[in-house]
Amino acid sequence: MSKLVSQPVVLDATVLSNYASTDSVTWLTTTLDNLQTVPAVQGELEEGREVGYAYLEHALDVLESGQIRIAETAPEQLRQDYSTVQTRLDPGEAEALAAAHTADGTLVTDDGPARALATEYDIALTGSIGLLVRGIALEELSVETADEWLRTWIEERNYYAPVESVAAALPDDFEG
Repeated sequence: MSKLVSQPVVLDATVLSNYASTDSVTWLTTTLDNLQTVPAVQGELEEGREVGYAYLEHALDVLESGQIRIAETAPEQLRQDYSTVQTRLDPGEAEALAAAHTADGTLVTDDGPARALATEYDIALTGSIGLLVRGIALEELSVETADEWLRTWIEERNYYAPVESVAAALPDDFEG
């Protein structure tokens, strides 16, 4: 991923959940500008906390603090301009896609159907691992820390990852 991402950077629930599970949501807020999520994602995180996923409190605290802004207009944008999207994606991914597309931003999702649809809409796109790669490339994160977070996501959160080490996702010409 390049040094720059299109602003705003719109996060879905899986991404926020991954980073919350490693107490690293604050890392996102210090390394990326103009972070956003959407009301449906906030609702998903609140529901998760209520059923016992206490680690989601980290993400909810950051949302409450305003460090990650809620794109309040996303549900209305989705209803008005993206009616077919809401039938193809879960509410959080659908709202996040609408918010990213409307603002010409970057969608951060690991959801396969959301990624495919983002490509159709020509929306800048990355995922949880892409943010780790970006952090390593910008020397804001070590490969060891990134791998530690990835292992937590895989082993404790049942996250599907196409790689076992973030090093495998680094560009071939990366010199770290």
